[in-house]
Amino acid sequence: MRKHSLIGLIFILLVGLLYNSYAQSSKDINLDFVEDEELLMEAIKVDGFQIEELNTHTSTLIPNTFLTIEELDQKQKQILGALNIEGEIEIINMDSMLNYQDFFEDPLDVEAETILQQRVESDEYNEILTIVPNEQGNVTLIKLLSTKIMGKSETHIILDITKNKGYKEIVDINDKVRNILKEYGSQVETTINLSSAYEGKLTKDKQRQIQNQVFDFLNADKLEVLEEENFISITGYSALINSYINYGGKNVNLQLAMRYSKYEDKTYLLIGNPLITTTY
Repeated sequence: MRKHSLIGLIFILLVGLLYNSYAQSSKDINLDFVEDEELLMEAIKVDGFQIEELNTHTSTLIPNTFLTIEELDQKQKQILGALNIEGEIEIINMDSMLNYQDFFEDPLDVEAETILQQRVESDEYNEILTIVPNEQGNVTLIKLLSTKIMGKSETHIILDITKNKGYKEIVDINDKVRNILKEYGSQVETTINLSSAYEGKLTKDKQRQIQNQVFDFLNADKLEVLEEENFISITGYSALINSYINYGGKNVNLQLAMRYSKYEDKTYLLIGNPLITTTY
């Protein structure tokens, strides 16, 4: 098995912790029968912007339950099997990660069958963290955590998927993920983050046009706007998107952000549901 570079490994491990009426009519999509992920991917397809990353974070809570490391391992194997993930497991220790000299090789030198895993086991805290990268830069993170603190037990199961390629398959993958987690917990929550980029700097008028295109396509209302010189954030609500949260006394299920990076000479467009939870 080939090794990862140190830079690549650090990136992977930190992943777990984003039209106006004319544009709408030009899209061949029935808005009544699409998943939220697909809807947001369509919304972000505006002139000159290319999707760079898609991240989905799905989790569930099993209350009043403390699972042994063996029980967590069984659930982890079920999840890996459902997602058709196979390969050799390499046990790692994130606390001493910086001492892994074997990872100082080509950051693109990643095999599809690589599975990195950390395990923590004690009387009151059990955790299995599994990280699955591949050659395309896509990363799947699976975290199973069970705690027993001051007589209160609970178990969390989290699947975090970051894709730089193969965006369309994320809908089927997330359907599988949600179906798995529904077997464990009654309430399954998903956040979606999409980021895209435009080469160069856009005028304020052009940025507002792009923002309006996205909100019009989603039939969304703007609820709060925060604007600075090279950055804007807009929260809103769309009845086309299934999930929402209560934020500031209002239902919110959409956040759009735009920023210009002088260093990269790029304008970034980010969309999050219900809010952007990745760094921007």
